Order: sequence, then structure tokens, then C-alpha cells
Amino acid sequence: MTPVSPVETLARKHLRFGWWTLLGFLTLGAVLEAFHGFKLGFYLDVANEARRLALRLGHAHGTLLALVHVAFGLTLASRFAPSERSAARASPLLVVATVLLPGGFLLGGLFARDGDPGLGVFLVPFGALALFVAVFEVARGLSNAETASSAPSSLVFREVTVGSAEYDEGERLRRRVLREPLGIVPSAAERTEEATLRHLAVFEGERMVGYLMLADQGNGAVRMRQVAIDFERQRRGIGKALVARSEELARASGYRTMTLHARENAVPFYTALGYEIFDEPFVEVTIPHRKMRKKLEL
Repeated sequence: MTPVSPVETLARKHLRFGWWTLLGFLTLGAVLEAFHGFKLGFYLDVANEARRLALRLGHAHGTLLALVHVAFGLTLASRFAPSERSAARASPLLVVATVLLPGGFLLGGLFARDGDPGLGVFLVPFGALALFVAVFEVARGLSNAETASSAPSSLVFREVTVGSAEYDEGERLRRRVLREPLGIVPSAAERTEEATLRHLAVFEGERMVGYLMLADQGNGAVRMRQVAIDFERQRRGIGKALVARSEELARASGYRTMTLHARENAVPFYTALGYEIFDEPFVEVTIPHRKMRKKLEL
């Protein structure tokens, strides 16, 4: 299983929800067309105009909201995703809106009486309010993300000493990003081994947002290990900057080659930075990896 961030998990949820909801409302549309085709008085009689209008509005709003879920999911899966906080707030509101808005119209139409829609129609304003707040959250999240990504870089890189408070913070970051999504608990032996490695962290202000380690491989080669970027700060260029700084450190220390074990979903990222695959696929920490390397120009 390839680990994904909370925002990517929401993206999949809304894509599934959107497509299944779209299928449901397309089916409803076919049913309403059948009512026309069979000239059913329940639907077409003049006295039932309120019912017909309410059912049509339910169908139209449901179809539109299904497409909104698909658009939301695609947005979350893109590099233009809003902040994790905004996405988490908007997600349940969109679901509520999709239930209450079309649901209110459909209930109002099914239980219409004496030319008036049923009491279910009173759900509609609450659904509309949930939709308004959800859209506001997404728009605000996108604006905040744009501001953050366009702001001048304030990244600070520091080598970390094993056993320090910063090392403990980096260990928590690596566990949260790399291990917990896989259900893996690091062993005590790993901590002992890490005492022999070089540790590099990147900070935004006082907040640690990225971490990696460098392990000597002999013969002028060094291996980059456990590159972890905080979920909320991914897709902001921090990983690229952290890798570049690690290459500078390696080059300054006399290394000629950087190697790494890349998870399959990270291979395109490293390829774009000049790394190349040099061996067959293999499994590490329960998921597929590829060995990659890059010559460090002096």
C-alpha cells in the first residue's frame, strides 16, 4: 500500500462519492423521463405541477453537486490543492449539502399536496447554507495556498545532532509521514544505526517541515534516506530544496554519487531532479521501491 496524505485521502473519497452520486441522479433523470413517456398523472397532471418542479429541481441540483464533488476531488489531487485544514472543513459540508439540497426538493416533490411541496422542502435552505460555507472554505484555502507558495522563501536548513530535541522532532515527523500510513513501528535498532548518519532538517520559522539523512556507502557514494516533508507543506518546493541542499553537503564532503531507494510514487519527483533508475524493482517497508542515483558535479 502506498501511503497518501490526508488531502489525497479526501480526494479519493470525493471522487468516489461524486461519480456514484452522479450515476444515481442520472438514473433519476431517466426515471423522470419515463414518467413523461408513460404520461403518468402523478407527474404530469396540472394539479401536480409543484411535484414535477420539485423533482426536476432535485434532479438538477443533485447532478450539479455530484460534479462539484468530482471537481473538488480533482482539485485536492492537484498541485493547486487548498490547505489541509480548509479541505477537512469543506469535505463534510459538501456531503451535507449534497444530501439536504436535492433531498429537500425530492422529498418536497414526493409528498406534495394541494399544489404545494411537502415539508421536506425546508431542508433546502440548510443545504444551500452548507454549500455556501464549503465553497467559501475551498476558495479561502486556495487563496492561502497561493499566498504561501508565492511568498519569498524563508526556509532554514540545519544539520541535526542525534539525541537532540530537533532529532526527536525529526523522528516524529518521519514516523508520521513515512511509517504510520504503512502501519510500521520503527525499531530501537534503527535509532542506534541513525547515530552514524548525517541528519539534515529544513525549517519554516521555528517549525520543522522536512527531514532526511545521509549514509556513507564507500567509494565516493552517499545514500539519501527517509526524505520526509510535512503533509501540510508538500507541493511547495520544500522537498526539492531539501534534496538540493543535501547534494551540496555531499558534494562539499567529497562525494561523487548520491543514491537512494525511491518509493514508486516518488520516482517521477527524483527523475525530475536528475536521478536515474539503475536496478530492478524491490520491496522495502512493505511497498515497491526503485534504486536511483545521480552523479554530483564538482
